[in-house]
Amino acid sequence: MAIRSAAVYFNERKPSARQALSDLCALLRGKGVRVSVRRRTASDERPPLCDAAVVIGGDGTMLRAARALAGTGVPMLGINTGGLGFLSAVDMPSFKRSLGRILAGEFHVEERSMLSAEVRRGPRRVFGPHPVLNDCVLRACDQARAVTLLAYEGGRYIGTYFGDGLIVATPTGSTAYALAVGGPVVHPGLEALILAPICPHTLTQRPLILPAGEPVTIEFIRKNPQDRPQALVSVDGQVEHALRANDRVVITAFSKPVRLLFDPERSYYELLRTKLKWGERGGA
Repeated sequence: MAIRSAAVYFNERKPSARQALSDLCALLRGKGVRVSVRRRTASDERPPLCDAAVVIGGDGTMLRAARALAGTGVPMLGINTGGLGFLSAVDMPSFKRSLGRILAGEFHVEERSMLSAEVRRGPRRVFGPHPVLNDCVLRACDQARAVTLLAYEGGRYIGTYFGDGLIVATPTGSTAYALAVGGPVVHPGLEALILAPICPHTLTQRPLILPAGEPVTIEFIRKNPQDRPQALVSVDGQVEHALRANDRVVITAFSKPVRLLFDPERSYYELLRTKLKWGERGGA
């Protein structure tokens, strides 16, 4: 689909993103594209009416914009001005070279599954639901003590996790925090969840891949009645909520996928090779 209107999200705290914003708006308006600049990506902001969203920054900016646009079906094009930029399609020089193809609708739309996370305290919901693109993390707070988490798929007990916490990741998030704790790389075209323990106090508990059809519930409990454990839940590393003992974090499939724009000439495997140096051997 040709792009005639665009909402632009950017990282206001980065000078490189602010400079790129000025250049990008001039380029788009010079091509007759209607541009609206979104200065916030909060989830309570009214989503824009546009053909596409252009996101200037790094992966963090992409995650915030994805939550702001969750459920709208508006495709997102990431322009990396940050570090890794795993969710971005281009950098600024590449955007300028590809602008004609992008506006003509020649970039490929790739759908990525999202999750929805909420916290229930008894019969009440005290946090969320929040859309999740990368991961929902339950982890110990600042105290140097392990936490105990009970995991369920639907009504079926999976197991007890005792350690620093647990990551519930999407395939998109498999190359983020979950990868850092030894989780697998999962192709983003799959409908799956990854359960990846953080520093488990056992040698036999490893990351687990689950089908995405059933809700996953993680209950935060006291190991002993006298314990006063402290933990929190984090959505995409950006929205947090403190947990109390017996709180339940319920994670379900989000109703609609997020839509990302990528150059059709560049495969996911090329992304792994260029961003993560996949398969490269070190040394001389």
